[in-house]
Amino acid sequence: MPKTSDNNVPVANITPFGLRMQPDLKRQIEEAAKLSGRSLNSEIVARLEASLQNGVSLASGADTEIENLRVGLRVEENERSMLTRRVERLERTLNELATHDRGYDHEMRITRLEAKS
Repeated sequence: MPKTSDNNVPVANITPFGLRMQPDLKRQIEEAAKLSGRSLNSEIVARLEASLQNGVSLASGADTEIENLRVGLRVEENERSMLTRRVERLERTLNELATHDRGYDHEMRITRLEAKS
């Protein structure tokens, strides 16, 4: 009896499909095929079918990644804004110290101000 695919189409009747891939990826798939007891072709087909059955979409994965990057960017922008305000406060304090020298120990005052920030 001839081999058939899951759709009961004889394997001999399926048109071959050439596929280019990086040698590193091919080696990984060959290793996975050996572990699962499948041919390289069967391993690729099984993995593609599994990704489609699980509803994995490259577009939805990319959308998720883009949203994650946007969230990370907002967090970084907030941190940057907080640090900018801190630097501005310290600069104002330094300017006040420079223009209103009242005999304070400047380094001690700066250290105390930094500890409060």
